[in-house]
Amino acid sequence: MAAHTVRWTQPAIVTATVDVSLDELTAWAIGAGGIRTLVDDDAAAADAAGLRQLLECNVRLRNELLTRWARAHLPR
Repeated sequence: MAAHTVRWTQPAIVTATVDVSLDELTAWAIGAGGIRTLVDDDAAAADAAGLRQLLECNVRLRNELLTRWARAHLPR
Protein backbone atom coordinates (compact mmCIF):
# COMPACT_ATOMS: atom_id res chain seq x y z
CA MET A 1 0.00 0.00 0.00
CA ALA A 2 1.40 3.45 -0.93
CA ALA A 3 1.77 6.21 1.67
CA HIS A 4 0.19 9.52 0.82
CA THR A 5 0.77 12.86 2.46
CA VAL A 6 -1.96 15.46 2.50
CA ARG A 7 -1.87 18.97 3.81
CA TRP A 8 -4.63 21.48 4.39
CA THR A 9 -5.31 24.72 6.17
CA GLN A 10 -8.25 25.11 8.43
CA PRO A 11 -9.35 27.82 10.82
CA ALA A 12 -8.95 27.18 14.50
CA ILE A 13 -10.80 28.62 17.45
CA VAL A 14 -8.65 29.06 20.51
CA THR A 15 -10.00 29.68 23.98
CA ALA A 16 -7.61 30.75 26.70
CA THR A 17 -8.23 31.67 30.31
CA VAL A 18 -5.58 34.12 31.43
CA ASP A 19 -4.87 35.59 34.84
CA VAL A 20 -3.84 39.20 34.27
CA SER A 21 -4.92 42.35 36.07
CA LEU A 22 -6.12 45.38 34.15
CA ASP A 23 -3.15 47.30 35.55
CA GLU A 24 -0.75 44.71 34.14
CA LEU A 25 -2.63 44.64 30.84
CA THR A 26 -2.47 48.44 30.67
CA ALA A 27 1.28 48.52 31.33
CA TRP A 28 1.88 45.79 28.73
CA ALA A 29 -0.31 47.50 26.13
CA ILE A 30 1.55 50.78 26.51
CA GLY A 31 5.00 49.20 26.63
CA ALA A 32 4.96 46.15 24.38
CA GLY A 33 1.58 46.42 22.73
CA GLY A 34 2.31 49.69 20.99
CA ILE A 35 -0.84 51.46 22.13
CA ARG A 36 -0.70 55.13 21.18
CA THR A 37 -3.10 58.05 21.35
CA LEU A 38 -3.69 61.06 19.15
CA VAL A 39 -2.91 64.50 20.55
CA ASP A 40 -3.45 67.35 18.12
CA ASP A 41 -3.18 64.89 15.19
CA ASP A 42 0.17 63.57 16.44
CA ALA A 43 0.75 60.09 17.88
CA ALA A 44 1.85 60.15 21.51
CA ALA A 45 2.35 57.66 24.31
CA ALA A 46 -0.95 56.51 25.78
CA ASP A 47 -1.93 57.73 29.23
CA ALA A 48 -2.01 54.76 31.64
CA ALA A 49 -4.91 56.08 33.69
CA GLY A 50 -6.96 56.85 30.58
CA LEU A 51 -6.29 53.46 29.02
CA ARG A 52 -7.10 51.68 32.30
CA GLN A 53 -10.43 53.51 32.42
CA LEU A 54 -11.15 52.56 28.79
CA LEU A 55 -10.41 48.91 29.55
CA GLU A 56 -12.92 48.98 32.41
CA CYS A 57 -15.80 50.21 30.26
CA ASN A 58 -14.96 49.17 26.69
CA VAL A 59 -15.46 45.40 26.41
CA ARG A 60 -14.36 45.22 22.78
CA LEU A 61 -11.05 46.99 23.46
CA ARG A 62 -10.46 44.91 26.58
CA ASN A 63 -11.11 41.64 24.71
CA GLU A 64 -8.82 42.68 21.84
CA LEU A 65 -5.96 43.57 24.19
CA LEU A 66 -6.51 40.37 26.20
CA THR A 67 -6.29 38.38 22.97
CA ARG A 68 -3.06 40.13 22.01
CA TRP A 69 -1.66 39.63 25.52
CA ALA A 70 -2.51 35.92 25.44
CA ARG A 71 -0.90 35.49 22.02
CA ALA A 72 2.25 37.18 23.30
CA HIS A 73 2.46 35.20 26.56
CA LEU A 74 1.10 31.72 25.90
CA PRO A 75 3.39 28.98 24.55
CA ARG A 76 3.25 28.33 20.83
